Amino acid sequence: MAKVSKLEIILNERAGNGQATRTWKRIQRYLDNNNIKYQVHVTRKNGDGVRIAKTLSNNLTNYERIIVLGGDGTLNQSLNGIKSSNNPNNPLGYIPCGSGNDFSRGIKIKRQNPIILIQKILAMNTPSIIDIGKATSKNSTRYFLNNIGIGLDAFTVYETNHSKRKDLLNKIKLGTLAYVSSLVTVIKNQDSFPLNVTINNKIHHFDDAYIVSATNHPYFGGGVAIDPLATPFDQKLDLVVVHKISGLTFIKLFTELFTNGSHLKDKNVWHTQAKTYHLTSFVPEHGQMDGEELGQHNFDIDFTVDQHNFWIPLKNA
Repeated sequence: MAKVSKLEIILNERAGNGQATRTWKRIQRYLDNNNIKYQVHVTRKNGDGVRIAKTLSNNLTNYERIIVLGGDGTLNQSLNGIKSSNNPNNPLGYIPCGSGNDFSRGIKIKRQNPIILIQKILAMNTPSIIDIGKATSKNSTRYFLNNIGIGLDAFTVYETNHSKRKDLLNKIKLGTLAYVSSLVTVIKNQDSFPLNVTINNKIHHFDDAYIVSATNHPYFGGGVAIDPLATPFDQKLDLVVVHKISGLTFIKLFTELFTNGSHLKDKNVWHTQAKTYHLTSFVPEHGQMDGEELGQHNFDIDFTVDQHNFWIPLKNA
């Protein structure tokens, strides 16, 4: 085991419809049985993850580690808390306990026993370096681990988060179906919208954007592979823009999206990879970041790939 004096645990008890609480009880027994010091910091409301992580990062001493138990949203908040602290490069640990777990799926740690995972985290001498996204708008700079979406997927996130189906499907471990069932509802209500993508001073204009995803790895919506080519280890951010389509073309494209990922070859899909790009939408649209709602408004964002250190054991590390 590496030298670790104390674990600072950021716990979202509601994540995964209680999965985080059940996982924490198992880890807590392991830590107690092995005399490993820890302190638990429970998130109670939206924004607590940012506040708690920032405070912990500002006061973190040698050999202490911050570990998140929650879903993608809790991890996102904790990352942004550290990035806004006086020590923005402090590593962050993670044990996935959410309903979607897209980040852990993207870095291939999802299906691990949490006790084995905490043992591996404690054994790490150096953190893993993983790409993250940086999104800068007029009034803020925020970091994301999965993706920022505008249009259909963001509208679907909104519907999923406000749907009673989500809790029910999480209880029977079918959380991905909550996203899919909301998608069916949203499809008929989402209109196309104008969008500019600027890369290396070249403007790509879209009159009929429908799905826009700036993504760090393949997945969104609890395992939907919007971009099978994306990886959080190439120091690039992918961008997928899907044109508004209907009828049999729509059915064909979404069948490819949910099955073999061949939708990227479709003429109605535009895909690129770059270290930086700029997105401008011209009408109010729903937005989402790592499954958290960004509201409904116009977007004008600079995207840049960044990196952060994580107490997460990777197969290739």
